[in-house]
Amino acid sequence: MFAYADPTGSDFLNRQNALEIYRSEIDIFYRRSALQRNSAFTFLEAFEGLTPEKGLRVVTIPWLAFPKLANRPFEVIDANRFDLQDEYVEWLTETRDGKVTRVTFTTEFPEYYQALAKVSADALIAGIQDTIAGANPTIEELFGSGFNPRTASPQSRSDQFRRHLRQNPWNNGQKGILCLTQTNNTAGALFGLVEPCAISRLDIPAAAVCGQVSCVPERNSDPAICQEAQNAARNSLGLSLQDPVGIKMLRLEGLWNIKGQQIDINDPSENQGAWVISRNGRRAVLDVTQEVTIENTTITTGAQVAAKLTVGADVIAAPESVLPDWAQTGEESSRLISQI
Repeated sequence: MFAYADPTGSDFLNRQNALEIYRSEIDIFYRRSALQRNSAFTFLEAFEGLTPEKGLRVVTIPWLAFPKLANRPFEVIDANRFDLQDEYVEWLTETRDGKVTRVTFTTEFPEYYQALAKVSADALIAGIQDTIAGANPTIEELFGSGFNPRTASPQSRSDQFRRHLRQNPWNNGQKGILCLTQTNNTAGALFGLVEPCAISRLDIPAAAVCGQVSCVPERNSDPAICQEAQNAARNSLGLSLQDPVGIKMLRLEGLWNIKGQQIDINDPSENQGAWVISRNGRRAVLDVTQEVTIENTTITTGAQVAAKLTVGADVIAAPESVLPDWAQTGEESSRLISQI
């Protein structure tokens, strides 16, 4: 099994004895997609030892975080995260005295916290405290009433934690936001998008493939990811989702001011701590209390910020001619025998 990294860029999972559990969970997605018949998607092991001189490349596929399909006013999108915030990005807008004070974005998949839950309730609590400063979650808040994580099996703890995410106050906005929870924002959906889009379809334009598979052309994310995967397959490249798999906050677009002074919001030396990206790009906070404006407009919703936020996913690729025989498109049966 590939030595998948902690997606936060830290050693937190390892310190909680959860890293191998996380790796096993993530490997299930890679294995399923790598064994998809005639897909150019392959195992990450195929790229080990390759260099840019041999054609290795990592491409970041960008898209806007704003939920293009929502078709609702900004304030409605803010208030209906679990229904309307897709594009693999969700956020919490905090207010005081009717004014926005902070917007927190997350792109973390629940599998990270589920791995901690499999270790113990204490490991899960430590993980939430590592994410949300000052958090003091209770067992009931994390698992619901009547569930005893001390006597439950690791899988039961993991499953119950995930089932309870919409009622968990540290995730549903009552006390904070933790991880992706909207129906379409799952690791399985991401792999399930790249996998069929990496099957070469020379009978139709590359841009049309999204409409023919499990892909929604009207989103910002789906067609961008699908076309990149399709182009790689058409150019005889093997590809995979780069480790650590996930969605990264890339940058805020547009004109930004603090107290009337124009600044580069993406530059920590200029933004006065107003925009902070953490957890290896999986979390970001905009502090609006410093009189931050977008295009000289007061921020009244998180959706305004989402409309300026670019996120992305990394894809690794290389010519199939330099990949192992088992990584060639059409060799799925030998991949099963060879791996791993």
